[in-house]
Amino acid sequence: MKKTITISSILIIGITILDYMNLPSSFLGLKTSNMNWDFYMGSLNVIAVVVLYVITYNVLDQREIKKEKNKNEISAILMKNCYEECNYYIKMLNKEMVEKHIIPKIDFNSTNPTIMINIQNDPFKNEGIIMDLVKDGQITKQQITSYLNIKQKFSQYVTMRITFFDAPYIYEPLKEELSHLISIEIKKINYLIQE
Repeated sequence: MKKTITISSILIIGITILDYMNLPSSFLGLKTSNMNWDFYMGSLNVIAVVVLYVITYNVLDQREIKKEKNKNEISAILMKNCYEECNYYIKMLNKEMVEKHIIPKIDFNSTNPTIMINIQNDPFKNEGIIMDLVKDGQITKQQITSYLNIKQKFSQYVTMRITFFDAPYIYEPLKEELSHLISIEIKKINYLIQE
């Protein structure tokens, strides 16, 4: 692009100097009155417009590339944060926490125990932003499928962990599977961020 601008500038300056000093008439014997100056000026205008178009296109294209890269990084950060919060809750739901602090507050007669629902939803509090990024094409089909799968497995794990708090043979396999899925997705996101 710089080469095009430099060559165009030199060409315009050269022709202008030749015309101003009337060098074609003085040294070469050319009659400048025979030259079609309207064609020359039209050509200069076309060259100027093309050069300005190329410059503008490149500047706008670079801005759009930066904007898209920023959106991709934001989507990766939001999803990674969600998965890290899931890991936090998995660790937090240990035997002592569940039996001493959560179970006494659960109303098992309720169809929607508030504490359980809050724990299930908290890691996914940025889902609205994530879905907007899906609509914008920043998150792939595979990424959102994995996200929804982890959300469903996390909800299932929390329900089983609290409901069957005294039956580790029920909730431990769910915990291992969920932790494995989260680990895989975090590795994928870390790889994308490093690119």
